[in-house]
Amino acid sequence: AGQLRLARYLGKKLGRNDRTWVERWIALYRDPELARERERFGRPHPWRETMLAQAVQRLARRDGLAAIELWKTLKKRYPFSKDQRYQVERRIALALERDPSEAAYAWVLKVQPRPHDKRLFSARLNAALLRQDWQRLARDLKRWPEAEQKTERWQYWYARALEGVGKKAEAHRRYKALAGNRSYYGFLAADRIDAPYHLVHRRTPADPERIARLRRRPGLQRALELHALHRNTEARREWRYLTRDLDKPDLKAAALIAERADWHDQAIFTLARTGYWDDLELRFPLQHREIVADQARRNALDDAWVYAVIRQESAFMRDARSRVGALGLMQLMPATARNVARRQLAMKPPARARLLDPDLNIQLGSAYLKQLKDKLADNPVLATAAYNAGPHRVDRWLPERDLDADIWVELIPFRETRKYLQRVMSYTVIYDKRLGREPRRLKERMKPVGTLRDDRLAGA
Repeated sequence: AGQLRLARYLGKKLGRNDRTWVERWIALYRDPELARERERFGRPHPWRETMLAQAVQRLARRDGLAAIELWKTLKKRYPFSKDQRYQVERRIALALERDPSEAAYAWVLKVQPRPHDKRLFSARLNAALLRQDWQRLARDLKRWPEAEQKTERWQYWYARALEGVGKKAEAHRRYKALAGNRSYYGFLAADRIDAPYHLVHRRTPADPERIARLRRRPGLQRALELHALHRNTEARREWRYLTRDLDKPDLKAAALIAERADWHDQAIFTLARTGYWDDLELRFPLQHREIVADQARRNALDDAWVYAVIRQESAFMRDARSRVGALGLMQLMPATARNVARRQLAMKPPARARLLDPDLNIQLGSAYLKQLKDKLADNPVLATAAYNAGPHRVDRWLPERDLDADIWVELIPFRETRKYLQRVMSYTVIYDKRLGREPRRLKERMKPVGTLRDDRLAGA
């Protein structure tokens, strides 16, 4: 897609008429509005409808409402196939799902999803949530694919819709069933009915003889020794080779061995392969407790939140490196780390290699969280989203009017950031428990989002 030079080169191999249509296709790619010119596209050609449909879809990415007007014109002129019509109208609906205008909402509701089009069903969910149109939402959700109706996301929003249309008893029943889950939507559901959070901890079951047998394996001994020497890449390679063919009981034993060696990232990843989720001590370690507590206190942050960010960013892998260059426990970009060090902490900007030092990484990451929280009206939901996606994107996502935080999170256009935020918020609950406190409710952490723009910009 977008390889115009290659398209022009290949077009030279074609006959004269086809070369002309290649040039028209390239012109449409650059300016989709050219599709309005009847004289260019009046004669039939095997590519014509495909080209024009693509032009409308391309325009939709930039201006969904303009794409509607262009599509209305073209649909009258040309014999688009049924599938082309669906794909174009679907693309416009996806472009308009977060547009607050009534014209956008009317279009999204007009396009009926095919039975298994999860993305278009989600677009209709988002458009209804933006307006808190609970009646529409309650009707729409009943039409979702059966497999989707089993997800926690569907269960939560269907209960919210029922509550919104006054069916309190049925909503309460659904919230109660969902509140038994130790998860983001489970915690939100518990908040709706003031039910206790489900935070049962069950230690990983493992036979002591099995653990002793694994400990005697030379590969495991090598992996642990390499880990102790901070030869991390070699240690992980040895661990992966050791564990690749283990059955679930052996993997559980291996996870416990890694945990006891303070190799928490491998303990977490190894246990995850077994599908055993109830060992909260192993899955949510309290490593680096002194520096986390110190930096949380210095920056007036919730230490459970700092821990939750570390857990989501790196799973306590001290030398974690992302594809885009983020480093260390809190996955700091070097430029961000330098900026925070210089402007907030009056420190000499650190070299890249120093960002792998846990204490320095937590110091800089905590200061950056404070910076984001201060800029974003003391709202940890917005600050968490900004930590992942950048404050400039969060600024663009702020709604025009107040929205409940659970709705705002659902409307985040980046799936990665949406999932990131949901995990961090749920992890803060678990870390409260791990730190020996009564978990703070998500409804207390997740303030409404909406009327923050002016306050935030004034303080920036």
